[in-house]
Amino acid sequence: MINIFDRTLKIIARNHAETFLRLAFPDKETELLGVVENVEISLSVKPVDFVHRILYQGEERIFHLEFQLEHQADLPQRTFITSAELTDLFKEQVLSLVLYLKPRQATIPKEYESRLGEIIVNRFTYPVLKLWDYVEQIRNGTLRELAPLLTMLVEKPDEILLAEERTLILQEPNEQKRAELLAAAITISSRHFEKTFLWEFFREEVEEMKNVSFIEDWIEEGMEEGIKKGMEEGIKKGMEEGMERGRLEMAGENIVQVLLTRFDPSAQAMRPVEQKLAKLDSLPILQKLLREAILVETFADFAALVAHSLEEDQPSRADEAKV
Repeated sequence: MINIFDRTLKIIARNHAETFLRLAFPDKETELLGVVENVEISLSVKPVDFVHRILYQGEERIFHLEFQLEHQADLPQRTFITSAELTDLFKEQVLSLVLYLKPRQATIPKEYESRLGEIIVNRFTYPVLKLWDYVEQIRNGTLRELAPLLTMLVEKPDEILLAEERTLILQEPNEQKRAELLAAAITISSRHFEKTFLWEFFREEVEEMKNVSFIEDWIEEGMEEGIKKGMEEGIKKGMEEGMERGRLEMAGENIVQVLLTRFDPSAQAMRPVEQKLAKLDSLPILQKLLREAILVETFADFAALVAHSLEEDQPSRADEAKV
């Protein structure tokens, strides 16, 4: 399964690295020099979220930040190994921190120890950042670039909070960064809200998001739900048939939701398109149409594409029947 959530966080970190540097070292005058590319190739622990070069008082350091939804028991050891390997790789001091996203009341471990009985022989420590401590700064605009994460940081996210997120994100002047923040808000909020609702809520911003690569992957994640549904039906009808039907139905539903959000066609105009989509039995064709639904200029253009695709699909099915 595509981990859209991780990809989303990495895009926020890439576009707004200065923000995370400021959170990590609020009282130090540090300068961001740039991201370190392809660092995972040389490391045994994968994935690695955020590795940048920074400058402090004329000396370079490696800044390593890991994002964690929830604490995992092996995280201290993994952080220790990653920090050691980065130190060996770059021959420079490495500053490792862990940023947590899901609020937690219990104390968060932040050290890795080697013991001999009760004696601590070695200890590696690292700071942790609890992002829920910064909710007010995000909401008042001081950290507005982290707005897509708000639904992760409050106990009961609602439509009012989503509206706050959207308002904060729309203040971003860079067009591409704004589009990616909007797409991030949708993908992260899908952990708490139905995708259909989110398409409707952000319908005015869909045009901005159509060139964000991971938004299509997010839509296709819905197909995984269809596969699961199909597998359940397949217990009675045959697993293979059920899985295929689940993929096809979810693909068609995703296309319909994109069209409704982008063009808001009348029920009369939408009905024949839905009927034609239901007749398509080719997942590659439906996946191609999903991409077209995101990019096509008008609803009429898409309706013509569906009709043409159905015409192409029907002869191939007739040929298969003859074999």
